Amino acid sequence: MTCLTVAAQEPDSLFVGIHQAESQYYSRVFDTATLRAVASPVTPATLKSRKNGEPAFMVYGWHPYWAGNTAYLDYDYSVLTHIAWFSYEVDTATGLYTTLRGWDITPVIDHAHQQGVRVMLTVTNFGSARNTALLTDTVKQWNLINELVYQLKKRNGDGVNFDFETVPASMKSNMASFCRRAVRGIKAELPNAEISLATPAVNWSDAWDLKALAEICDYLIMMGYNYYWSGSSTAGPVAPLRGENYNITRSIQEDYLDAGVPASKLLLGMPWYGYDWPVTGSSRKAGTTGSGSSRTYIATIPMVNAYGKKFDNDTDVPWMSYQKDAQWRQMWFEDSLSLLLKTDFAKKRDLAGVGIWALSYEAGRPELWNGMKAVIEGTVSSDGSPAMPGTGGSGILNIIPNPVKDKALVSCYISRPCTITITIYDQDGRVVEVTEKASLPPGIMTSEIDAGKLAPGIYFCVLNTGEGRSVRKFAVAGN
Repeated sequence: MTCLTVAAQEPDSLFVGIHQAESQYYSRVFDTATLRAVASPVTPATLKSRKNGEPAFMVYGWHPYWAGNTAYLDYDYSVLTHIAWFSYEVDTATGLYTTLRGWDITPVIDHAHQQGVRVMLTVTNFGSARNTALLTDTVKQWNLINELVYQLKKRNGDGVNFDFETVPASMKSNMASFCRRAVRGIKAELPNAEISLATPAVNWSDAWDLKALAEICDYLIMMGYNYYWSGSSTAGPVAPLRGENYNITRSIQEDYLDAGVPASKLLLGMPWYGYDWPVTGSSRKAGTTGSGSSRTYIATIPMVNAYGKKFDNDTDVPWMSYQKDAQWRQMWFEDSLSLLLKTDFAKKRDLAGVGIWALSYEAGRPELWNGMKAVIEGTVSSDGSPAMPGTGGSGILNIIPNPVKDKALVSCYISRPCTITITIYDQDGRVVEVTEKASLPPGIMTSEIDAGKLAPGIYFCVLNTGEGRSVRKFAVAGN
């Protein structure tokens, strides 16, 4: 997967978002003609639903047109509920499109429908001037709405995702009015169409009436990334779950829930990428000496193999520092653990689901899918709730004290006789210690961690019964 460096900013924006940056980059280097022609239409399978016709926990992935011809075949459709084709690019002179980026010929739609997965058409419009041009002209808006209805009917699409970025504060009410118009116009022709909106992690200039937009649209997808970006003055986590001045936890609570957005109408967008910056030295969050380059998940694998990685306990994000051609570089990125923690956060906060930017960035590797699946199905949890069959509650795996200096007590409640295996992993995924407790009766199981055998750092205690497992992160403190 090609990586890129963002070279320019919108003149009136703090930064260029990753959706816009990658869209602009690939528009210069990708030939849409290489896309495979559409297959013969098929009758869709029953679309995924759990309760009252709605997915219990959505996994919504943007499929970028530059993913190529066959990447969609490697997606885990047992996890995905929605694919959003990226993208219909708005012609702000008319409201129609400058390009569909292959929507009219892609086989992704039919293939996803055969797997019971819904397919959306993402509509992009980037930049203050472009958004003003569209949002102040109702004729252009109706041209766009009518064209979207036509495209959805033509390709049997299931809805629309609007991705309008760098919307100026002066367009706050216009944006809400446009969304009302779009929902009314599209659902008049396609009553079951889903209408969603990609929204920023931080409502910096109060440009978004998020409460109103959540009432109008079926759901919002908070783009929970770009907290650090290519032009940041220091290296840092693209999507910190906690820590820092701004983080995902704070954004979800303060910018969304406290603003009146129901958790049931909010998805957490997660990055399957990171940034790699030239920096001044090897220290954590070193100052940058130039623009960062984005690295897809698959691109980080050989780098981790070559340089190792550290798991940042403050932000729950991995990072690495390395030298190349005498230049220090620092990369903050995502891995299966950091994404598991984000998915678990979304599930515990009763959010509608999670989003993925972007599908294909895993290049067919299973670990990101497996981590999400484990959380969604309840077979693993970042804090141990509930993973053991029959335990009926949270907090089943406890480590006290945490951090550990000398010794710690591991405990959990067992509801029926079983054999338990306790495995300790270091932050690089290496097995440090394995303990097996056979033929345990129902009740409280206890074990001990001897920190004297472990170097200071972050570890993970995994308790497995053969029917389920639970994970608890703990730290070993230095003397």
